[in-house]
Amino acid sequence: MKMKNSPILLSILFTLFALVFPFIAGAIIAVKNISSLSSITLIQFIAFAVGVIFTLWIMKKSKFSLQDFGFRRFKAEAWMAVIVISELIAFFNGITYKEGFSAQYVFILFLFVIAVGLYEEFIFRGLIFKYLSEKGLKTAIIGSSILFGIGHLENLLAGHDFLLTLLQVAFACLFGLVCAEIVLKTKSIIFPIVWHASHDFIAFLTDQSEPTVLATSLYIFHGLVLIGLAIYFWRALFPKNDVTKLGNTESYV
Repeated sequence: MKMKNSPILLSILFTLFALVFPFIAGAIIAVKNISSLSSITLIQFIAFAVGVIFTLWIMKKSKFSLQDFGFRRFKAEAWMAVIVISELIAFFNGITYKEGFSAQYVFILFLFVIAVGLYEEFIFRGLIFKYLSEKGLKTAIIGSSILFGIGHLENLLAGHDFLLTLLQVAFACLFGLVCAEIVLKTKSIIFPIVWHASHDFIAFLTDQSEPTVLATSLYIFHGLVLIGLAIYFWRALFPKNDVTKLGNTESYV
């Protein structure tokens, strides 16, 4: 099956596709009126795991190979330590022991965030990034990050606060921007998957029902780190004296 639609149209369709399995999981939880933390997380894991399988099928049926999507090893670089340290600092906020918190829940949560990392990275830094690369590398980076952020507007359907959701969308855009730059720099999607899953795992464990000064400070800190990384990668990928045009995709193979 060769997809001949425009890269932009496909990217929008893939973004909508990214919302399908989370929506199904939410619908099941709501209809069944499930309140157990472990059960909710398990249902979400199963939904995202099925989504991963479907996404891999789409990748296999596309005109690109899995290697084209970034299924390849990468070399460790110094900037990775910055990301690891910034994520570990989040633990200063402390682990939140919610009702139903248990070893079983932590294990299921671990599986869940892996599924989320795979699903969302396959779609946004895999399918969307690769197809938008046909319109130019800068377009691919910016476009995939914006669509990733827009995808988080679904939180409004779950009854989340409007301003808080907008903040999450902005953070997701920034996170997606850095991940897309990393994919372009390393030619691999592996590190963004690991980072995405790790970030979500720590975020779930340290999430507070009510924002505290420390939690807000850490959120701002992470935002500043992402801004710094985004600028660093952008300058490395697109130096001012580089004559590469917006539409050139030769450096992403």
